This record gives sequence, C-alpha cells and structure tokens, in this order.
Amino acid sequence: MITKKCLGCGIELQCEDKNKEGFVPEEKLLTQENLLCQRCYKIKNYGQNLTNNFSSEDYRKEVLQSVKKSDIILPIFDIIDFEGSFTDEVLDYLRDYNSIVLINKIDLLPDFVHPTEISNWVKARLAEEGIVPDDIAFVSAKNKYGVNGIIRKINNIFKNKKVRATILGVSNVGKSSIINLLLKDDRITTSKYSGTTLKSINNKVPDTQITIVDTPGLIPVGRVSDLISVESGLKLVPAGEISRKTFKLEENQVFMFDVFCRFKILEANLGYKTIFSAYSSKNVKFHVTRQERVSDLLKGDFFQILSKSEKERYFENKFVTKVIEVKENEELVIAGLGWINVKRGTLKVEIVYPEAVKVVVREAIFKSKKN
Repeated sequence: MITKKCLGCGIELQCEDKNKEGFVPEEKLLTQENLLCQRCYKIKNYGQNLTNNFSSEDYRKEVLQSVKKSDIILPIFDIIDFEGSFTDEVLDYLRDYNSIVLINKIDLLPDFVHPTEISNWVKARLAEEGIVPDDIAFVSAKNKYGVNGIIRKINNIFKNKKVRATILGVSNVGKSSIINLLLKDDRITTSKYSGTTLKSINNKVPDTQITIVDTPGLIPVGRVSDLISVESGLKLVPAGEISRKTFKLEENQVFMFDVFCRFKILEANLGYKTIFSAYSSKNVKFHVTRQERVSDLLKGDFFQILSKSEKERYFENKFVTKVIEVKENEELVIAGLGWINVKRGTLKVEIVYPEAVKVVVREAIFKSKKN
C-alpha cells in the first residue's frame, strides 16, 4: 500500500487502530487523497483535541531532521511573549544555520512603537547570544501582514534557485498559520492546542521555487500559560492590541498581575515616584493593594480568569520570592503573562511567582522619550 500522510499534521495515515495517531477509515485511506487524520478532522471541524503519544523529545528529533535538510531556517518569535519563545533550543539552531528571523504579532504592540525600534531591539538580543541572522521579517498571522516580504527576502538570498526553508519555533507561536498564508490555503491544521503538528510537512509555495517545511512546535518551559488549562491560557494571549496601563506606586504597595504573580515596592525614589507601565492581555486584571489584602483577594472572586478549582491547582505550584531591581528603560518580564516597563526612576521589588516560570529583566523594547 502506498504511504499517505495527513495533510493537516503530517502524520503517516493508518486504518488499523482508531486509538493511535493517523487513523482514518479504511475505505477513505484506499480511495481518497488529501486526507485529514481523525485527530485533525475533529480539531478543524469541532475544536476537539485528541491526545497523542508524542513526547517533547519526539518533537525535537523531528525538528532536527528537517533543519538538517534545510537551505535556510525561519525561526518564529512572538514579540508579545518574546521570552516564552526565545528558547535555548531555537537559539542553538540559529547559531548553526542561515536564517531569516520572523517576528510575529507585531500588530499587537502599541501604535507608537516603530518597526525600526523593534528590529534594532531584536538584533541586539540576538547579538547578545552571538547570533547574526541573514535578515529579519515582521509578520502578523492574524492580519495577514508581511507574508510577501518573507518570500522576497528568501529570493534575495537564493536568486533563481530551488530553496528548502524550514519554519520552527515553540508551540502556539503561529508557525502553521503563517505557512497557510504563504501557501494561500488553510490546508495545515491550526488550533489552540499545543502539539497540533506531529510530523514535518513539505509544501511548495505557489509560483516560486521555495519549499516551506512546517515542523512540530518545540515544547517550551517557563510560561505561566503552560501551568493552566488551554482555555484559561488562551485568555492570557492578546486577541487585539495589548493592554497597557501606567502606575506610580508608593513603598509597600503591592502590584498584582491578576492571581498569577505579584510584587511589593521595597524602596521609593527620593523626591519622586517611579513610573512604570504594565502590559498584558486585556483579560488580565492589574490591581494595586496593600500586603494585608493580598490573601483575601487571591481566595475571593475578584480575579476572574481562573475558576475556583483551577486556582487551587495553580497554587499547588511551588512559589518563590525574589528581590529584583529594574532600572529606567528596563523591563521586568513574566513569560507567558506580560511585562512592566520602567519609564522613570528605579524600581526595587519583592516578586512572588511560580518557580517554574521564567522571569527576566531586559532592556526595554521601546524606551521613554526625553524632552
């Protein structure tokens, strides 16, 4: 029998066991082409996910095999959750292969941020890791922005040559959505669930000599969104422009990123208050309170994203407390949740967050303008 693969996730199709990956009824397998496996069919038509037996190591091996066969790689980073997608695995590939770095969700940043500012910031972050990509492209899978630019940049590097370009990145960073835009076809299965793509999928971009390879999402660690249910995690992903609110806090006041983490102001600047802006999904509630009110707020129903039972499970994670100093034009980032940008002064805080979550201080993506 000729081997057939699922058009949506790349898995080899089979008709022997409906509980295993790649199942389709025998009659369809024998008589039809361009098939979806049972899992992809249910995801696309009913939004229902079937569990699979693939491990993070399986995904890593599959990505490595595709990368080795590539002429160029196209790693995708989510500018809204940059630290959650800026992983050691992806960076290792960038050190070894030619690349065009794709920055997704550029349209969700505030309008006052100029693309040149973001490009320079990304280049600086990559340079810190000893990485110089061949180019950088800004894209928006949601608004279908920047897709033609990717094709143009590949053609500029490989003039009149056949090219194999592999897209890679962490799960749910937008790989499959961008490939569907490149192909002008929604053939590849996209969903809210991590690990939707199981095997590498090769597709030729129409009217070009470019073959685009979709790969399984690498499983990240350190994101708040990975510690909660898929449905709740989606509420932490901005659907439109990211929410932004500016604060001036006094010593001992507590800033709460919803129920997920919080920090207390330890030292006030002499003569003036530190100014910072908080950024996150519009579903995330920012709240300022006193230390004695924190416990009641966490136990009550003031914060709405997590149900009572899910909140209890979230607080079963081990939490840590750290003292962190964030200077003017720096940002304190909580991966998979949001960040704060210090506009004036120095912010010294005591932050409480799950130990498994990546928390970093970085140079600000966009800096305050001095008069």
